[in-house]
Amino acid sequence: MDVQEVTAADLDSVVQLVSEVSKTDVLPLFNAQGKLEYEQRVLLDLSSTLSDNFLSIKAVSGGELVGFAALRDGHYLTHLFVSNKSQGSGLGRELLNHLLSQTNANEISLRSSVNAVGFYNHNGFIATGEEAEFNGIRFVPMSLIRK
Repeated sequence: MDVQEVTAADLDSVVQLVSEVSKTDVLPLFNAQGKLEYEQRVLLDLSSTLSDNFLSIKAVSGGELVGFAALRDGHYLTHLFVSNKSQGSGLGRELLNHLLSQTNANEISLRSSVNAVGFYNHNGFIATGEEAEFNGIRFVPMSLIRK
């Protein structure tokens, strides 16, 4: 497994990975409005993770993209996706720890997909509010406080 920074040449592969994982793990939890919002805004916005205020990383195994994660402004986790076949292998934790090792922020925040709350809890994050919805997209606000 090789963890590297994402480049512009990786964008199509990243979009494909996020789309595939979203179809099975994220979109079934949304209503019609949320699915449309996600497909029109979230997926199309992945190119923004190539800007200077993001640290975007990928995991590659056997030449195949199997993970993607992005941290904005050193304190806000915007994306963490692991291919369906690599889920449960520890890759998500590896990507998360790689990003966390690259920032000195005392608090890391995120909006967790409902299906990923357990993963983030297991990795030290706590819910900072109740499950919420924005334009049909369900999420739980969470935070990791580091000492």
